[in-house]
Amino acid sequence: MDGESYSNKELNNEKEIKSDYYPENEEDKQEEEIDKVALMGWYVRDKSYERQLANAEDFLDEPFLLEVDEVLPLIEELKAREDFSDIYLCKGKERIYLFSEKYIIKKYANMMVSVEEKEIIKLMVETVREESKIYPRPTDTRVFSKAPYKLSKEEFLEAYELLKTKEEYSDIHETRASNKALYLYSDKFMKKVHATSLAEWIEVESEQNP
Repeated sequence: MDGESYSNKELNNEKEIKSDYYPENEEDKQEEEIDKVALMGWYVRDKSYERQLANAEDFLDEPFLLEVDEVLPLIEELKAREDFSDIYLCKGKERIYLFSEKYIIKKYANMMVSVEEKEIIKLMVETVREESKIYPRPTDTRVFSKAPYKLSKEEFLEAYELLKTKEEYSDIHETRASNKALYLYSDKFMKKVHATSLAEWIEVESEQNP
């Protein structure tokens, strides 16, 4: 008798568990559906954690498989969600990008967009002008081999040669330290003598006079 009662209890428990996992009506099924917007938000955060941008086209692929006309409305819904207030959008010429400010600051995200959009020369010039104006200091060209630029030596030289042919970038000039290290500066904000002096200090004199 006790064995039979125990079996009945097990059977009843199993029915309860099944009813929890397998909704019996349409309303329960809808509640069980995945929150697509939350899934998109977590995807953007994961990409940002890996120092990568998400873009709207990602949501057409697995695991989302959204229709084209679903993407933008759901992105707007994502932006409006308080629990995803760290998610921001950047519009490039070619694509719409998303990132989480928990892991990528807006300025760096904009730089990453320029790289994605192949606007390397523009980004190089913006970097040089900013460093010449704010710090002020000349820009060590080796920085362009690092993230977010990630240019090879050949890619940098090709971009730099093209930069020198553009009239709108005529304020960008080069200077070298005595060890031949190449620096760039903007004459809108720095004199050549100052840029050369700072390059020499960074490359040579700071090592001799710690």
